[in-house]
Amino acid sequence: MRIKIVTFFLLAGIGSMSLGCVAKQSDLSTVYARQTRLEAKMARLSQEVQSTQGSGGGGNNAGLREKVFQLEKQVNDLNQSYARLEAKVNQGSLGLPTSLEGGTEGRSELSSLDVQTEDFIFNKGYTDLSEGNYSGSREQFKLFLSKYPDSSKANDAAYWIAESYYRQGEFEEAILEYQKFIDTYPKDDRVPLSYLKQGLSLVEIDREEEAKLFFQTLIDKYPQSEEAKTAKEKIRELAVKR
Repeated sequence: MRIKIVTFFLLAGIGSMSLGCVAKQSDLSTVYARQTRLEAKMARLSQEVQSTQGSGGGGNNAGLREKVFQLEKQVNDLNQSYARLEAKVNQGSLGLPTSLEGGTEGRSELSSLDVQTEDFIFNKGYTDLSEGNYSGSREQFKLFLSKYPDSSKANDAAYWIAESYYRQGEFEEAILEYQKFIDTYPKDDRVPLSYLKQGLSLVEIDREEEAKLFFQTLIDKYPQSEEAKTAKEKIRELAVKR
């Protein structure tokens, strides 16, 4: 459920972009930036959703299920919008005229090109991630890092590799990849979120004492962050659970 909610808010940002004009790489960059800001908020929302479900709230749960149903419908619609936007971005990065967007001839000509460009590989990895193709996403981002290690988006690729493991439920791998991201890009704005995701991953695999250490590290290093607020809540929850 956490993933679907995150995806909805991520893709909702696309609604403000005009799909009737030629899309730019900056449009997708805006989407990436918005997701970074939303991830911490979504982590907190996810905890609230889980708490509501666990409490057996009766009518509250019924209302929640209805909201989730509506969100899923909107996510499906927004996925189609994202696909159209990405196609326009890739088209522009390849220097193709917008007239190639429609028709069998245009698609055939596009598919016959060797489109192993920096933007194309990165965008393909991100699209796979948003559609739940996590192994495919990792393959693209790892290819991206091997071909363009000095790219300005290398930090993004490294983060999404870790995130793909987290969303897939491969929590031990996620912990390792988030740590690699933290060590490689210690000044990135997503470092607090990475600490939080490491702690949440440890909770998921019943290593709660270790999770507390990660949460506390987050609180000590980034006391004013939204992620620190979530970490404090999780520590309180774990204390009550004992």
